[in-house]
Amino acid sequence: MAQGPPQGFEDGLSSDLGVLIYILILLIGFLLAFAGRIVWRHLMSFIGAMIGGLFGFVLGTAVGGVLVGLVVSMLCAVVGSYVFIFLAEMGLGVVAGLLTYFVVQDLAGDAIVALVCAGIALAMTIVFIEQALGIVTAVIGGLLVGIGLIWLDYFDMTMVVVMMLGVIVFGAAVQLAAIRDQPTGVARTQSTAAAPPAVPGRVCPSCGGPLEYVPEYNRYYCHRCQRYE
Repeated sequence: MAQGPPQGFEDGLSSDLGVLIYILILLIGFLLAFAGRIVWRHLMSFIGAMIGGLFGFVLGTAVGGVLVGLVVSMLCAVVGSYVFIFLAEMGLGVVAGLLTYFVVQDLAGDAIVALVCAGIALAMTIVFIEQALGIVTAVIGGLLVGIGLIWLDYFDMTMVVVMMLGVIVFGAAVQLAAIRDQPTGVARTQSTAAAPPAVPGRVCPSCGGPLEYVPEYNRYYCHRCQRYE
């Protein structure tokens, strides 16, 4: 199988510039594979803010002049940032639902069953959007790494496939592990709602001795009684 970039792609490019472009593709691939979920959100937020800000500036300027346009532009930029993230998440869910529908339709031959499965896939993707983003961006990043390696033409195809699959698997694992290690909303609430720090001079109700506050257990300990209060 022929390797290297498509014929004509390097026309007008020096070999050094071509290598830099292929290395850039590799770096983008690794970035997406191992941190695509974070990069994706920032990118969509930036695009939404730019489009919302431009729309708000044009609308505000037409209504009340440049000053009003700047104020409306900032407000629309914030709204556009959140809207674009939401629409992109919904779009990913719709794509998952459509793919599920076509697959189930071909396998089962029943449109009702396919629609039900598509709805489940859509709902599951939205509910587990973080995991879905981690997997999708890992796959895209791995494919970019594979393309960059092919165009660099330093490895044979077997090695390229192995490295590409490795990047996909390890990238998805790293992103899913990062999601798993994130504290949930309940955990964050509990951590911020911890008991107040030790009260100076607090004594044991049993022996009257001083109590020592132990932060790890969020309790007071009496060394005389050798127990927590």
